[in-house]
Amino acid sequence: MGYAAHKRVLQRLNPLTTTFEIIYYKFFFSINLHKTFAKDQRLMEKAKTLKDIATRLNMSISTVSKALSNDASISILTKERVQKQAMEWNYIPNESARHFKLNKSFMIGLIIPDLLDRFYVLAINGIEEIAAKENYNIFLTQSHEDIVKEGNIVNIMIRNRVDGVIVAITKNTVDTDFLEKFKLVGIPVLCIVREPQNQSFNYVSVNNRKGAFKATDFLIKRGHSRIAHIMGPETLQISQIRFEGYKEALQKNKIPLDMELVKVVDFTKQETAIAMQRLMKLKSPPTAIFTFKNDISLDAIGFLKRKYPEKLDLIEFTDFGNLPLFDYLEHKPVASIVEDFYEVGKQAAQLLFRMINIDEDAQKDNCGKIEIPCKLIVHK
Repeated sequence: MGYAAHKRVLQRLNPLTTTFEIIYYKFFFSINLHKTFAKDQRLMEKAKTLKDIATRLNMSISTVSKALSNDASISILTKERVQKQAMEWNYIPNESARHFKLNKSFMIGLIIPDLLDRFYVLAINGIEEIAAKENYNIFLTQSHEDIVKEGNIVNIMIRNRVDGVIVAITKNTVDTDFLEKFKLVGIPVLCIVREPQNQSFNYVSVNNRKGAFKATDFLIKRGHSRIAHIMGPETLQISQIRFEGYKEALQKNKIPLDMELVKVVDFTKQETAIAMQRLMKLKSPPTAIFTFKNDISLDAIGFLKRKYPEKLDLIEFTDFGNLPLFDYLEHKPVASIVEDFYEVGKQAAQLLFRMINIDEDAQKDNCGKIEIPCKLIVHK
């Protein structure tokens, strides 16, 4: 019972309360108040500092700090002594003071288009693994494919003084000048998954060109020559790169490029349906289709089920992705390009921390791309 509660009890004592009862309540109150003060005193005594530990162990504050940080220059015996004393005193490091002293926030920013996209979630997990090893937190944001919101997030991150930023630009982002704001205030920035048209940013993704080549070449080896390509938005550099891989496979196999077989969609079911309708209306429709990603393939297969069920088993699909649910579907792509986005996230984070730690090679503009190999898997 605290001080306020005891005071209310004493105030409720009426004139008829016996002297003995009053003495009892006051005695009970004083005992509990003493216990409260004693508890507070113990808590205060537990709030030890680096200086307290250093004094107790007859060491310098610097040595204690390094021992608690697991510095390689400190002997194992010294680390054990310091850590044991810190545990006995329930020592809690003052992180704010540490961050201020190092002029770091120990936080990196992450801007992605959509948290519902499982591929971005895999990349986030890879980034998080490396960030945890560096004792960093992640400031995670979503642009929702909105270029205005994307620009606003940049300003928020600068105000919060993140130490570095990883960005997956929106599908509509063409001008990346807004990212230059980070460089102007000394915050390293790099892009993942979607390659910016501005080549002055470091970039980490899968090898999209080779993946598109494999997906198209696979269909050719299965006897197809009328192969359509449903690509993503033209504003996305990655769409153009996959288109180049598609063309390369056709050229290698001496199949002429027919632009009537190439359709551009904006990742909506309606646009995929329009693209499929136009392909089916051609005098010589495709017998196979390579799509930008799984979702487009599923929407295209759904369209065939509704409008051209007789064609459903005659048109084969390949794509980028490999959704787990493919194992349970009767109608699905014959093969998919598997992208290791977890590894993309890990390597992006590793590069960012080299940039944060003033690695001159990593800081250079036009440092180039890191492309993670991708592989083709056949669905059974």
